[in-house]
Amino acid sequence: MKAFLLLTVLLSGVLAITAAAEAVEPAQAPLELQEENQVAEIEVGVAAPEEEEPEQFGEKTVSNKGRFYACPTGWVRYKSSCYLYVSAGRSWSSAAAYCNSLGATLASVHDVFDYSFLQDLTSRTGSTVAWMGGFYFQGWRWMDQSTFNYNFWSTQHTVSRYQCVHVNTRAGWSNNNCAIAWPSICMTRSC
Repeated sequence: MKAFLLLTVLLSGVLAITAAAEAVEPAQAPLELQEENQVAEIEVGVAAPEEEEPEQFGEKTVSNKGRFYACPTGWVRYKSSCYLYVSAGRSWSSAAAYCNSLGATLASVHDVFDYSFLQDLTSRTGSTVAWMGGFYFQGWRWMDQSTFNYNFWSTQHTVSRYQCVHVNTRAGWSNNNCAIAWPSICMTRSC
């Protein structure tokens, strides 16, 4: 079985190299032109990109295709996602439902830069806390189903009473009572 897998990998590599070499070779002019030393003129045109139907998202029509994706009005682009700070105080579950109604989830965090962005987004409004998408159910999870692979706990309370995660602009995140009415941060992937 190992020999078969190794042979498959080697064959794939050879095919990839062969295809790359064929793509690099310049196209030869027809034989008649080579013999007569004539120069053939080639007309080069640029095709206009085809218009795609934009998707409806929130209050603004946007297209999620291409490199220059724009977030809807009021949302902030960071990496390949759009974020919305929601200042209205809601319980964690109500905040999650509100984000869901916008086609988004509560925000997830996967490195120190993501968390710094959420802290900055929260502090720009004058607030010090906001719900994000972390919750405890047989282990810590994110609402968007991404891996809970980064931890930046400031304080971690008992999960029997405090099962929802919030941003703390002055430190790492904390878990607290899900019924508290706090602002929240919604996130949607743009690519």
